[in-house]
Amino acid sequence: MLSNFTTGVVMKYGGSSVANPKKINEVADRIVERKKKFKNIVVVVSAMGKTTNNLISMSKEINENPSKREMDMLLSTGEQVTISLLAMALASKGEEVISLTGWQAGIKTFGHHMKSKIGDIDKNKIENYLEEGNIVIVAGFQGVNEVGDITTLGRGGSDTSAVALAAKLNFSCEIYTDVKGIYTVDPRLFSKARKLDYLSYEETLEMANLGAKVIEPRSVELAWKYKVPLYIALNTNDVVGTVIRGEGNNMEKNSITNISVIDNILLVNIELKTKNTEKINNIFVQLGNKNVNIDIISQNKFSDNNYLISFTTTNDNKIIVSEILKEMNLNFNFIENVSKVSIIGNAMRTQAGVASRVFEILSKNNIEFHQVSTSEISISYVIDDFNVKNIVEILAKEYNL
Repeated sequence: MLSNFTTGVVMKYGGSSVANPKKINEVADRIVERKKKFKNIVVVVSAMGKTTNNLISMSKEINENPSKREMDMLLSTGEQVTISLLAMALASKGEEVISLTGWQAGIKTFGHHMKSKIGDIDKNKIENYLEEGNIVIVAGFQGVNEVGDITTLGRGGSDTSAVALAAKLNFSCEIYTDVKGIYTVDPRLFSKARKLDYLSYEETLEMANLGAKVIEPRSVELAWKYKVPLYIALNTNDVVGTVIRGEGNNMEKNSITNISVIDNILLVNIELKTKNTEKINNIFVQLGNKNVNIDIISQNKFSDNNYLISFTTTNDNKIIVSEILKEMNLNFNFIENVSKVSIIGNAMRTQAGVASRVFEILSKNNIEFHQVSTSEISISYVIDDFNVKNIVEILAKEYNL
């Protein structure tokens, strides 16, 4: 819990936590209980259950290619339903409460529809309502742009809304989900994984970027930038979750804090007869123009004047990548059914020998990898899907995760 850090808290509940009236009433009870420790409470909620997906499906029945502006108008209604129902639930329990849409809460956005970013928040209205003794319920995932249009923030938008509000109000932020916190390994891959009590911002951001699905990278970036204490916990709040702030407390305990996995990876290999820097650059320009996100890139010389350029992207990009490379008359092939397995830890910065130890483990267990990349606090390997569970279990046991 973060009750000692600030005079106020932003509590965020996702769609599964508010999926029906019963769950909304349960969330209201938890907010009332939290009010005993915090004078000021702001609650950010997502749309109920699968509402957003249902709205998207409904739009496709009307128009297969709707404008993104109108999609924002449609999708923003999901959170508006939740905030009003939650406000009603709290009022029925005797609480002073008011619900606000993103624009009513002063969330100002910029950028493209359906993937806007938060530029600023006018906190005056929220602070006035708090001073009057209200619990303030805010619709996550949305704001208003410079021309007065409602916009949505894209994937993880409600988490981003919550952290941004906490930063502006100088509150802590508690994100409640359907898991108990952040684990050393996805429990579905390693049943004996441990829940982490503390993490640094840097480790959490690396984990989010490398496959951990509990929190979105944008939210961690914001929290780190504005030093917002984060708490990730089960929505029932009956077990202690994970605190994220500062440098964590794992630096001297273990070189590895977490193992993360990203599946649905596509490995692309391009053969070039000569090392043509301009042509290589043009490949990635063309991919970028089509919004193809590239992850790991490597270059190898495999024979006289023959070069292999390899990169990874998501498997969803297979068709568009194929079209681009064919148009450029390039010789290429795809390797599918691969995943990226990453080991992460702040102490890797100061503890030598981590990479060599992992290489030794892979070799000893006859597990080949297609690519490898490193950062100051992580090492990532692209390996075949059928080896993922095995290597995750081996590494988790090796590093006592």
